[in-house]
Amino acid sequence: MAKKVKLVDVSKCCACKGCQTACKNWNQLPAVETEFVGSYENPADFSVDTWCRVKFNEHEVGDSINWFFSKYQCMHCTDAACIAVCPVNSLVKTEMETVKNIYDECIACGACVGACPFDVPRVGDVMMKCTQCYDRIGNGLIPACAKTCPTGAVSFGDLDDKIAEAEARLPVLQDKGFANAQIYGKDELGGLGVIYVLPDDPEKCGLPAEPEISATTYFWNIALKPVKTLAAVGISIGFMNNFIKKKASEKQKEEVQ
Repeated sequence: MAKKVKLVDVSKCCACKGCQTACKNWNQLPAVETEFVGSYENPADFSVDTWCRVKFNEHEVGDSINWFFSKYQCMHCTDAACIAVCPVNSLVKTEMETVKNIYDECIACGACVGACPFDVPRVGDVMMKCTQCYDRIGNGLIPACAKTCPTGAVSFGDLDDKIAEAEARLPVLQDKGFANAQIYGKDELGGLGVIYVLPDDPEKCGLPAEPEISATTYFWNIALKPVKTLAAVGISIGFMNNFIKKKASEKQKEEVQ
């Protein structure tokens, strides 16, 4: 199966936030109360209930202001730092090359939060983030955000097709005066599951210029290998102990009755 990716064309985004709404709707995520913090960008950060955001990026160009709106979510990296650092292997690469968290195995330690070069994961009872609509694409559908986008800024398809589409878009933008128009995500971290068409430099579009996995993450991946199995065994023992206690408690209640 050809690798599929999401393509986000920042030059086409009108900041309608339809993708944010579609994400919450499909994944049954509750609305969160927000407040004005000096920008029309809202909410101001990810949370366990917010997996997709539209960033409002503004910068001065002479006497005017340029606005670039960029959809932001888990990038589903080929070389994923979160997978490398997870002590219990709850984060895995699926057959569709998306990064998935197995909730039943996640211990909410937060190691992935510090390791992610895009600052995406958020932790509650478990770590939550964009799934690339794994349940949809596994059934031949496209992600909810791509389905709802009214301007075509977000689309989904085979990697080679989306790269070709992005490359064809660059001369169009350059002819419109965006001399620094570029593709982002094609090579970063082994290739991202989200490819961007940027009208200007990454930093001006709310993205890190050179995302990288820290040396600390690599160190912990090596250091944790000998103890990952022990950690998994310890967690299993803990679950079993709780199960036995629960059954004993239920039996005592039956005897009392």
